[in-house]
Amino acid sequence: MLWNIWLLPHWIILPFTVLSTLGFYFSPNPIPFISPFALAFPVFFIWHLLWTLISVLRLRSASIFGIILIALIYPQAKGIMSYNNTEKKENKVFKIASWNVHHWKNINWSDIELTETKMGNWILSNNPDILCIQENNDTKASKILRNSFPHHITGKYQMLCIYSKYPILQWDFETYSSGYPGHKGFIWADVEISDPDGNIDTLRITNIHLVTTTFDKKEALSTNKKLDVLKSIYKSFTSLTKTAKKRSQQLDQIIEWEKHSKHPVFISGDFNEVPTSNAYFKMTQNMKDAFSVAGKGLGSTYTNLWRFPLRIDWIICPNEIDVQSAEILDQTWSDHNPIMIEISPFK
Repeated sequence: MLWNIWLLPHWIILPFTVLSTLGFYFSPNPIPFISPFALAFPVFFIWHLLWTLISVLRLRSASIFGIILIALIYPQAKGIMSYNNTEKKENKVFKIASWNVHHWKNINWSDIELTETKMGNWILSNNPDILCIQENNDTKASKILRNSFPHHITGKYQMLCIYSKYPILQWDFETYSSGYPGHKGFIWADVEISDPDGNIDTLRITNIHLVTTTFDKKEALSTNKKLDVLKSIYKSFTSLTKTAKKRSQQLDQIIEWEKHSKHPVFISGDFNEVPTSNAYFKMTQNMKDAFSVAGKGLGSTYTNLWRFPLRIDWIICPNEIDVQSAEILDQTWSDHNPIMIEISPFK
């Protein structure tokens, strides 16, 4: 009787936990319906963790089940929060930053010219050596950056840019085989970096913006008023599954493309995926998430969903590269906070 009572909280949530874990290990292409559950995994994980702690403190045998369950799903939870405490080395560091700039506009699309200037000058004040921009357009901010970085490239559709203080040896725009309006492909640039000791290396910097989730909180609230709750949930669910499948196809293409590079590849940008998703699982099989290994805290980058912490902007690095720090830079204009990392490519 007591066994069943203390297991009941786990049983209630367990089907959703299983679906969210399957969504981590199995691609939404061709199984898209499980991917939205991975978004809610942190809620399920905290629920199981809470009831496991309660049963442990009360010395209930149900705690054994909870401990086993937590151990099984922990790999999916590792990317949610970083606890890095490593000290920086004295090696020369290079700063790489990535920022979805919301077309260089603030959330309310007001004070446009002033906002553009402020945003351009602000990101420059953080002194990145290499800067990847998503949702770019030709504004005052773009001109400020072009005047400040001696080397820069823009993708075919001008939504993606790479700015560099170091020479760009070559670059290209790769078209997605599975395109989507506003998300036609990604850009890359071979950047030749050097340090005062005469060391020289070439890094392949990749800037991507995967298909958006097409979930808008204002639209969701409006739909909720017009439709009943179940219909509203179903509409949001189908939208999430559709875009998740498209992102998976695009990401598979990027991963395959990365395998043929002769230089260390950095994949940065707006992934529109969270660290509990299959996209994160795939990206971190042979590479590493800079924030996970060198950041602190939740690292929330998206700020426009009721302040719910979502880390959907990543910089994925080669395993052999020493990442000394990873930081989310707080700002008040775009709906995305930029991420900036420091690397030491020379030993």
